[in-house]
Amino acid sequence: MTSARHLFLFVSLGLFWGVSPSLYRHWGVLGMPVSHVIVLTGLGVGLVLGVICQFRGIDWWGGRRLQLFGLGCAVLMNVPFAMGLIFAQHVPPTELALVISTAPIVNYLVALATRRENAAPRRLLAILLGFLSTAILVITREGVLSGTVSWWLVASFLLPIFYSAYNWFAASWWPPRVHPMAAGVAESMWSGLTALPVLLILAPPWSPTQLPAAAYWTVIFATAMWTLERIAFFTLIQEKGAVFTVQAVYLSTPAAVVIALAFYGGADSWLFIALAILMAALYFNNTGSAARPTSA
Repeated sequence: MTSARHLFLFVSLGLFWGVSPSLYRHWGVLGMPVSHVIVLTGLGVGLVLGVICQFRGIDWWGGRRLQLFGLGCAVLMNVPFAMGLIFAQHVPPTELALVISTAPIVNYLVALATRRENAAPRRLLAILLGFLSTAILVITREGVLSGTVSWWLVASFLLPIFYSAYNWFAASWWPPRVHPMAAGVAESMWSGLTALPVLLILAPPWSPTQLPAAAYWTVIFATAMWTLERIAFFTLIQEKGAVFTVQAVYLSTPAAVVIALAFYGGADSWLFIALAILMAALYFNNTGSAARPTSA
C-alpha cells in the first residue's frame, strides 16, 4: 500500500526531474560555464549525502570497488549532463524536456539488445509511439517544413542514448552489498572531481569572464534540490521498488513542459500532440507485467 509519505516523495521526485530542463536553459542564457555547474553540484550533492550517511551509520566509502563504480557512473553521467547543458543553449526547454523523457524507451531498446529483457508487444508498441512522437517534434519545428533542419534538436537525441549507457553500466556493475546512498556519494563526488580539471583549464575562477557570486544562487538551489531528489529516489527504490519509482516520469514529463512554458513560452499544438503520444508511449513502456525485467 502506498502511504502519504511515499506519495509525497513520488510527487516531489517527478517535480524535481521536471524542473531540470528549465534550469539548464537558465544557465545557458546566463552564460554559466558547464564545468562550474557540474563541479559545484557534484561536490555539493556528494558532500551532503556523505554527511547523511555518516549520521546514519552507512559506509559511504565502501572500498575500491565502490569508488571505481562511482568513477564509471560519474564519467557516463557527466557526458550527457554536459551535453544537456550545451544543447539547452540552442534547443527550447519544452522540446529538450520531451527529448530527455524518451530515455525509458531507449533503455528498453538497450535492454533488448543486451538480452537483459525479452520482447513484449506493449513495449514494442511503446517504441513505435516514441519514435512517432519524436518524428512529430522534429518535423513540425519552425523552419523544418521549409527545408531548414534544426540540427541542434536532432543532435539532442543523443542524450537519451548516453543516459541509457549510464543506466546499463549502473545496473550491470552495481557492487554487491552497497547501500544506494553510498553509491550516490561516490558518483556525485567523482562527478565533481572529474570535471574539476576542465574547470581549472577552461573556466578558472580567476578568469576575467568569471560571473559574479550572486549569479550562482540557482546552482545552490539545484544542489539542494538534487540532494533531495537523490534521497527521494533512493528511499522509493528501497521501499517501493524500481517499477513504482520509474512511474515518476508521468509527472516529470508534463511538469517539465509546463514549467518551461511558464518561464520561456514557445507552445504550439504540435508540441502538445507530441507530448500526448509520448505519454502514451511511456504508459505502455512502464506498466503491466512487461515493465518487469525477465532476466537479471
